[in-house]
Amino acid sequence: MALRLHRTWATAAGCAVFALLSASCADGDPTAPAAQEIHVSLVGKGTVTTFLNRLATPEGQVVVTRAAVDGARQSIALKEEHDASLHLVEGPLPDAALPGERARLGGFAVVAVPTGREPHDWLGSDLPYAEPIAEHETVVSSAPRAKRAAAPGGQRTAFEGETPDITIDAAFLEARLKELSGATPVNLGGRSVVIRERGSENGRSLTRTWLRQQYQALGFTVQEHTYRSGWSQGVNVTADRAGADPSRLLILSAHYDSVSNAGADDDASGIVSSLAIARALKDTPLNIGLRIVAFDQEEDGLLGSNAYARMLDGSGELARVVGVLDLEMTAYDSNNDGHYHIIHCDENTSADLGASVEAAATRAELDLVRVEACTNRSDHAAFWRYGAPAVAVSQDFFGGDGNPCYHARCDTVDRLNWDYMRRLTQAVGLAAASILTR
Repeated sequence: MALRLHRTWATAAGCAVFALLSASCADGDPTAPAAQEIHVSLVGKGTVTTFLNRLATPEGQVVVTRAAVDGARQSIALKEEHDASLHLVEGPLPDAALPGERARLGGFAVVAVPTGREPHDWLGSDLPYAEPIAEHETVVSSAPRAKRAAAPGGQRTAFEGETPDITIDAAFLEARLKELSGATPVNLGGRSVVIRERGSENGRSLTRTWLRQQYQALGFTVQEHTYRSGWSQGVNVTADRAGADPSRLLILSAHYDSVSNAGADDDASGIVSSLAIARALKDTPLNIGLRIVAFDQEEDGLLGSNAYARMLDGSGELARVVGVLDLEMTAYDSNNDGHYHIIHCDENTSADLGASVEAAATRAELDLVRVEACTNRSDHAAFWRYGAPAVAVSQDFFGGDGNPCYHARCDTVDRLNWDYMRRLTQAVGLAAASILTR
């Protein structure tokens, strides 16, 4: 789950970021361009379709726009600031002001980070998710995706149907997760290696080789998507199985990078859960195409998923996507209560997608209990920006049973709950099977 952010620099031509109206980017420099005004507003779902940033809240959205927003529930006007970059920081926020804090609204803080400083160093390593103000506007369709009819009693059944019986192998989960988190060596291209971490270029390269080897063995078509984000470059990995209907596609995703640690829970568990689901479905006839996506650089601010969602939107392929099931940490349950999250924040039709996972868990009697949560801190949120339905399925991170080794060196396999991981993976696998075969 994301914490750190990539560097954002001011441009030589003028100020790159923003602050309160009283600030002036041109102070002391008469040749500097005049500061431009932006607006940070709390609005209703889907009411603003041209924006620099758009993040979900449980009942609305926080948007950053160049023009004032008519009818906003709350709004703050800001201007560019010299030698700083502005970020939106997601709560829960501390009572005390954050370093460089300019304002708060809708559960978010607006924070200025000095140019040349790493945001996670400036704001503190335990900071929740934050993202920089975008330089370019995004324009999305004002027409929401069609709402699907609810069944009697209000239970959403949009993705329900005759579901094939699939089985998740707990021994497979444990064996692959130990390989991906450095607990056991793995054979890559004829040589034995240990993937000790997935933050460095070498660690991530070894992981991509491991992913390619795993999915090719299942008969999937594997490709790499290279992207640039600012000064950063990363590589997403995709694995496809075609369905009978080429116009529709389900994405099952997780991020493969770590914070330069073993990252057994965050997020080797999500990567291995998605691999186990693909394995369980490898011989099942599909009506809808299945695409597994392993995102790079989630820990640096969702760089891989943002680049991938932007590419799909630009090419028109996003219209094929019926939903995104993002697996974000699936293996920690310290008290065996079976609590888990399906995070949809009521964004477009994401709640319908989430209902398919909850219904699958209930039908299969997996002893799982959903706990409400809303966050933009993982790769699912990249697709919300473009109006696509997406959910993050996660262990009880926000409900009082968060892994104490989150983003720490002790995030290793010895702390994981293998039976819980099997059950949560089974729930997502059954939901995916229902969608893919309907």
